[in-house]
Amino acid sequence: MKTSQNYIGGGGGGISQITFPTNPQYVLDTTTPLPANGIFTGQVVDTSQYGASYIDAEANSDQAGTLYIDFSEDNFNTVAFSAAIAATSQTTPTATNPFVQGTYPYNAQAHVALLARYVRVRYVNGSTAQTHFQLSHRFTQA
Repeated sequence: MKTSQNYIGGGGGGISQITFPTNPQYVLDTTTPLPANGIFTGQVVDTSQYGASYIDAEANSDQAGTLYIDFSEDNFNTVAFSAAIAATSQTTPTATNPFVQGTYPYNAQAHVALLARYVRVRYVNGSTAQTHFQLSHRFTQA
């Protein structure tokens, strides 16, 4: 799926069209269980390549933890903003996420506006080692 946007400019003075790729499907970040107090940090994504306005992320685990969406304008030399979403006893995964399999005691779901050019997902596990963990994300328009 692609999103197109028109802009006025360019050498000819007319209206040009730019097509941005979007990523409507979830991308699997990890399924490796974390140790007690373990941290998973996802790859940095340059959001300028997507015609998206939001990031959706979902973590599913058998232990409590916190899902973070980190933002940066300078490719993470500094973190500009982090959104924290606690994993709760909500056990209903997002219906459109094919990577969340089964029902586990803890689920964290985030739908956060893209606040900076660079974004990554991060998860901090609680004080008990996990035996199950799935973390995925996607970029959306709404």
